[in-house]
Amino acid sequence: METPAHSMYGLRHSFEDRMLAAGVDDRIRRDLFGHRLDRERYGKGASLEHLQRIVQALAF
Repeated sequence: METPAHSMYGLRHSFEDRMLAAGVDDRIRRDLFGHRLDRERYGKGASLEHLQRIVQALAF
């Protein structure tokens, strides 16, 4: 639950920090956040199974 000490905005920052620390590829980070890529997109990107493994590895 969101409280004055915890917000969705803070959760996004924490998630980004964890992905950076784990060396997650920039395109995958952008795809998980729903951000657009400022260059041509090649291929379909990571599968849902691959994204799930990445996110599960960050959960602790």
